Amino acid sequence: MSRKVNISVDNLPDTLRGQIHGVESAIDNESLALFTDNKDVRVSIENAAHGLRAYSNTFNHYDLWGRFVRSGHKKLPVEEAPKKTIVTRRISEKVDGILYDGEIKITPAVVSTRKDGEDIEYLVWPSDREEKVERALIRLASKGKIVKINFKSGIQYAVVFSMNELAQELKAVGQSMPYPQIKESLEALQGSKLSFKYSATDTRNSDIDDSFYESNMNFLSSLHFSGKKGQGGNVKCVACLNAFVHNMIDNLEYKGYYFNSAQELKRGLSRWMMLRLYHLWRYAAPGKTYHFRLLSIMEKYGSIYSTDEITENKLKALRRDMTTTMKDLIEKGAISEYNITNVKDDKTGNIIDYTYEMHPSDQFCDEILALNKHNKRIEIQGGKRIVENAVLIDEDKIEEIVED
Repeated sequence: MSRKVNISVDNLPDTLRGQIHGVESAIDNESLALFTDNKDVRVSIENAAHGLRAYSNTFNHYDLWGRFVRSGHKKLPVEEAPKKTIVTRRISEKVDGILYDGEIKITPAVVSTRKDGEDIEYLVWPSDREEKVERALIRLASKGKIVKINFKSGIQYAVVFSMNELAQELKAVGQSMPYPQIKESLEALQGSKLSFKYSATDTRNSDIDDSFYESNMNFLSSLHFSGKKGQGGNVKCVACLNAFVHNMIDNLEYKGYYFNSAQELKRGLSRWMMLRLYHLWRYAAPGKTYHFRLLSIMEKYGSIYSTDEITENKLKALRRDMTTTMKDLIEKGAISEYNITNVKDDKTGNIIDYTYEMHPSDQFCDEILALNKHNKRIEIQGGKRIVENAVLIDEDKIEEIVED
């Protein structure tokens, strides 16, 4: 069983106490109880902290979108800011039969750092460092360090933790960071803005009209610290999740995965690919393969943009990156082997892309089976899954039954 935090208003930072009516922990709240439930994943969280399988959650389409900057500027003094600071990416992803299509915009945070006795303002784009911290933060939430705060202005879910607890989660997967870097990453997540504009099409049912969504938010809604000067790791933190993530928790739009299996990988592309496999390869089984196009996957990751000119040398470099990632996935035990097929231009005969085919390992198939069983039980408990094999009765038949 996970250690679920039991917290009261008195435990919260002073900046929060006057703004709230009350607090509910995962012990008291059904949505959070389901989010922190890890009973069916082979190894309890306490025993898996540094072991083979440390359970966490990942959000369905939200975590598949290119929300983090992979290339270009990551941190710049404000006075050196380029003319264009907002990063725009295309969204095109199918998850659980729903096709998401649109665009995402990422606006950097302004973070103040003290240097040589002077406060200097920097633009910080959410990048690999912030992604690591966000994954560790959700890992803590999945362990039970999450609460529902009843603000006077509304309800928010928040992760409650100490700097040391977050540092330990990062250290457990080989991502150690000093406290100032962790704090700056949290501030960058709170200050960076996301803008979504997309449509959602149900590919399984043409009778359902397309839905359109447009949202503007921060990666983290708000951030609060409390403690004494010089406490370092003992500083207490409250990180309020944004409304999009809040709704995904309430609607059970998340899946379990093994945190350390993905996060122990050293390269950002390898970690992202591993998380992607946990998301989309939910029917992994011996004999079943997973396919993708190199340029498409690199655009989703954020290494390239749809408007980029892909030269022969650039294509070779992208292939080298993916080859290294494939080796990482084999060494980690996610896939047993992979094959590559050339995609050629019909007119010139030149290679313009590559198709990859991956074969799952027995270990990964076992993991997916356990995670699927767990996910199904959570959906049944949460009332999301309708009883399978239910008999459908048309209106005329209902009338006959009523008359009888």
